[in-house]
Amino acid sequence: MFMNRDILKSPGGMKSYLPEVAAELKAIEKNIVDVFSIWGYQPVLTPTLEYYEALQVGMGNELDKRLYKFIDYEGSILVLRPEMTAPIARTLAARLNDIKLPLRLSYSVSVFRYDQLQTGKNREIFQLGVEFIGEKNYLADAEAIILAIESLRSTGLEDFKIDIGHADFLNGVVGELGLGAEEKFELKRLLNKKDLVGLNNFTDELKVDGKEILKELPLLRGSVEILAEVKSLVNNPRSLEAIKNLNEIFIFLEDYGFADYINFDLCLSRGFDYYTGVVFEGFTEKLGYNICGGGRYDNLLKKYSGTKIPAIGFAVGIERIRLALMRQNSRLNEVKVDNLIVYNEGYEKMVLKLAKLMHKRGLITVIDNSGELEKVKEEAKEGVKRIFFVKNDSELIIEDIEEDKRECINLSEDGEEDLWEI
Repeated sequence: MFMNRDILKSPGGMKSYLPEVAAELKAIEKNIVDVFSIWGYQPVLTPTLEYYEALQVGMGNELDKRLYKFIDYEGSILVLRPEMTAPIARTLAARLNDIKLPLRLSYSVSVFRYDQLQTGKNREIFQLGVEFIGEKNYLADAEAIILAIESLRSTGLEDFKIDIGHADFLNGVVGELGLGAEEKFELKRLLNKKDLVGLNNFTDELKVDGKEILKELPLLRGSVEILAEVKSLVNNPRSLEAIKNLNEIFIFLEDYGFADYINFDLCLSRGFDYYTGVVFEGFTEKLGYNICGGGRYDNLLKKYSGTKIPAIGFAVGIERIRLALMRQNSRLNEVKVDNLIVYNEGYEKMVLKLAKLMHKRGLITVIDNSGELEKVKEEAKEGVKRIFFVKNDSELIIEDIEEDKRECINLSEDGEEDLWEI
């Protein structure tokens, strides 16, 4: 009976990674997590599964067609988490009496979305992110954006920009025109897709005064000077306050030395309805889609707890960063081995003693049981510093690859402790 080879494949949009690529992803993850830690963000864990009804409270039906849904044995509808902001909000709402605000949280998890398959858009997404809970001021907004920039820089990524917008700018325009809920949803959908033809057709069909500003929205993008230009196009308090908010945030970013990373995009809306203030996304010319994104969501926790608690956060996709680094021709992760131990059969106890000594010293040490020193030396990968050859109980040969020299040690005379002097 022949096995169906298709069962060896990963499900569509999900990938298995062998050590070389997995090590690269882990290296990116470590660099970003180190940045989160330096800024005082502490890890949080939530279940991979969420109740569908609980997610609907926070997210509505925005991702409904992109959820992995199933029914458990008790008859409850469960979903694989599609993002982390709503699950974290739900978790905090259940334990408000146990937390002290402000709270800085970080995570490194998989999220799942049933998206169309395309390059850089998997259905299982390895995601890192932060949530800054309990602060509402321009400095907190600036901290989130600075943290996003430093996270991307930590990976070695060079050519990237952060697009910044504000949910209330677009909300103010929509309110000024008197658009209904369905029209507002369609407008945001077209803007998110950057569908200019669809936007023009949508605008032409509207029966409202002042609608021509909608055609201008995709053009409201550029450096900080664009904010002054945009100010003359709107006349509603909500949009004007949003522009003021963006100017104040930029002052902090400029003072921090990150002005060159910033673009403004006044039609940026991020696709989630829970955003209430500044929103931002990271892009690189190497890819045609964002590598990070987030924003302020001051009403989400209230949906779960009844208490309004301000918050801002963002997420980074490490697989997309890896793709961008590859296209930047960066060396992602060099396999480094401090020591290889080669031995002749029968001297395994000595090998383990030597490996134990090296591991205690914090040295990456790998045992090779081929017993062929010259062959191992010839095939040793770049990054191996030394090769130890346990020839017998008393004779140890050390090949120093970096210094290109050989040394013989008589263990019966020098003893194991003298290995630390090598």
